[in-house]
Amino acid sequence: MKHKILIVLFLVLECCKAQSISSFQYSRANLLDPSPAVILVAAHRGMHQDYPENSIPAIQEAIDHHLDIVEIDVQITKDGIPILMHDDEVDRTTTGKGEVHKLTYAEICEFKLKDKAGKETAFTVPSLAEVLELSKDKIILDLDLKLKKRHLRKVTRLIEELKAENSVFFYESRHAVIKKIQRQLPGALRMTKISLNRRAVKRAMLKANPEIVHLGNSERDRDPVFIKYLQNYYKKPVFANALGALDLEVEKNPDTLNYFITKGINVIQTDKPELVLNYLVARGKHDQF
Repeated sequence: MKHKILIVLFLVLECCKAQSISSFQYSRANLLDPSPAVILVAAHRGMHQDYPENSIPAIQEAIDHHLDIVEIDVQITKDGIPILMHDDEVDRTTTGKGEVHKLTYAEICEFKLKDKAGKETAFTVPSLAEVLELSKDKIILDLDLKLKKRHLRKVTRLIEELKAENSVFFYESRHAVIKKIQRQLPGALRMTKISLNRRAVKRAMLKANPEIVHLGNSERDRDPVFIKYLQNYYKKPVFANALGALDLEVEKNPDTLNYFITKGINVIQTDKPELVLNYLVARGKHDQF
């Protein structure tokens, strides 16, 4: 009887040990690992099935579901405030009209966000400061920069002031901006897009040397041999989209996600994050929290 009790206690202790880290710590620990043993999930513009894209509740929902990463789009208002907005204009996602860079933050705050059906909601456009305060040490933010190079300091300074360096990485296709991020915020994690071209890859590594590689959407760019080359030779984790057709297929047949497992992808960006995470947990490619 004593022997059985000891076994039960051992199993309980092992379970507690396995859950001794938070989901955020788990995501951080695996983010830069080029081994595809664990696959992380990035929620594209937050969990926007029930809430507006790039909104506070869409990000909070991702935190509540223990997702690894939330991709958000960052722009600068007329008066220099970093906000979350994908389009150059506010027309599609809010009740207002006009270009982001021609509107002040106060003017944008007067508008209400729309849901994916185009209906007005009670939510407003968040500032990056609000989102950093909400997300810091809870979830990793993938900052898709949609701003001019001269405005970059407004973003890096804010991250520095809020001590949120550990909770973000930057996505930027311009190598000059990638280098500038490193100068302004040393140690910041950066990601850039790379396609299957050995010469272009070498140039990107020399000029930008990003910590994470974003693959193109073509099958050519997702060649498993190329992926292994990036992971083994350059020691870079690879990030790939399921957006569009693949996400639609995943809804019909979750086994579609085996596509990413067999290719050795490290991070999947999706508009169906809950479904993707549940599948990966079931396949032993992600811990459950």
